[in-house]
Amino acid sequence: MPRFQLKRRASSGQAKERRRGVTAVMVLVILPVLLGMAALAVDVGFIYNLRAQMQDAVDAGALAGASALPDSEAEGEARGLEYASKNYVGKEMLAPEETEVIVGYWEHNTRTFYPASSADDDVYPNAVRVVGRKARIGLFFARIFGIGATEVAREAIALSDSGRCRGVWGMIGGFGSGTIETDSYDSRLGPYGPGNIGENGDICSNGDVGFVGNVTIRGDVMCGPGHTVDMAGGSGEIWGTVSELPRQLEPPVVDASEARFNNNNDTITLTDLGNDPWQSGGINLTSYDNLTLEPGTYYFESVDMTGQSTITVTGPTIIYVDGDARFAGGALMNVTQDPADLTIYCTGTEIKLAGHSGFHGVVIAPNTDVELVGDADYFGTIIARTIDMSGTSIIHVDEAVVADLFGDDGANAPTLVR
Repeated sequence: MPRFQLKRRASSGQAKERRRGVTAVMVLVILPVLLGMAALAVDVGFIYNLRAQMQDAVDAGALAGASALPDSEAEGEARGLEYASKNYVGKEMLAPEETEVIVGYWEHNTRTFYPASSADDDVYPNAVRVVGRKARIGLFFARIFGIGATEVAREAIALSDSGRCRGVWGMIGGFGSGTIETDSYDSRLGPYGPGNIGENGDICSNGDVGFVGNVTIRGDVMCGPGHTVDMAGGSGEIWGTVSELPRQLEPPVVDASEARFNNNNDTITLTDLGNDPWQSGGINLTSYDNLTLEPGTYYFESVDMTGQSTITVTGPTIIYVDGDARFAGGALMNVTQDPADLTIYCTGTEIKLAGHSGFHGVVIAPNTDVELVGDADYFGTIIARTIDMSGTSIIHVDEAVVADLFGDDGANAPTLVR
C-alpha cells in the first residue's frame, strides 16, 4: 500500500504571528515614505504660508512708505518700517531688525530700483523698497530628516502717487516724436529747480500712447482700457508705471459762451509797434511785435502769431479761443512764471504752441489737436484731444494747477510695482 505523509497544518495562531511580522517589516519600510509625505504636506504648506505672510508684511511696508513721499524720505523709511512690523510672520511679528527699508527711484523699462543715495539729490525719490527676512523658523516633521528650521525672505517695491493720471492728457492719443521729456514740480513750494523736481510728469490717454525717438517720462504712462503703449525706435526711460487706466478720463468742460459776452476785450490797446492786433474777431501779430494783456478774461475767435511776435500777460489771465490758435513766434510770455496765472481754453480744431521761450500756463482743449513745436520748456499742464510733440519738448507738470483742476484730497495713491 502506498504510504502517505500527512503534513500538519499550521495553527491559526501561528499564521497570525507570521502576518504580524510581515506587516511590521512593511511598516518599517513605508514609515520613512509616510513621514516624508507628512513633511511635504505639513512643512511645505507651512513654508508657503510663511512666504505669503512675509509678502503681506513687505507689501504693507512699501505702500505705507511710498505714501509719505515725496514730502519726507525719513518719514518714508519710518512709515515703511512701522507698517511692515505690524504683521505676523509665523508666531511672531516681523521685527525691525528683520526689515530693511530703502527710499529711491523706480525705472519701468529696465524694472530697476535705484537707492536715493545713488541719484541726483535735486529730484524727489518716487519709490520705496522693503525687504523682510526672518531666519530660523522651526519646522515640524522635516526635523526627522535633519531640517529643523527655514528662512523666509521677500521684497516689495511701491511707487509714490502712481496709478492715476495727474499730468498731461491726450484724450484719444498721442504723443509724437523727437526728444520728449516730462517731470513735475509744485509751484506752491517755489519755482521749478533743485529741490523741487518730482516724478508726476504723467502721460495719459483714453486711446493708444505712442512714442518715437528719445523719451524720458518721470511719471506714469497710461493708455485707455483695451489700448496699448508703444515705444518705437530711439531709447526710453519711464520712471513710473505703464498700464491701462482703470476707467476713461473725464476732461473739464470747455464753454466759451459766457466769455463771449462778458470779458475784458475792451482793455486791449495797440501793440508795442503801434499796430491794431484785431483782425476778424481774432488776434493777429507779426514781425517781432508784442501785445500786453492786463489781468482778466479774454475772448478771441482765433489767434495767429508769427515772426517772433509775443503776447505778454502780467497777472491772472484767462483766454478763450473759440476757434484755431497759432501761438508761434516768440509765443506767450507769462511774467509771473506761475502757470496758475495763464489758462487757455480752446474749442477749435487745432492749437500750435511754438517758439524757444518757456511757456508757463495751462491749456485745456479736450476737443482740439495740440502741436508742440520747437525747443521749449512747458510749465503747467495740457489737456487736449491729441498731443503731437516734435523737436525737443520738455513738459514740467505743475502739481499745484493739477490739484486745482481735478481736486486734491491730500491723499497719496501708491502702487506696488514688484
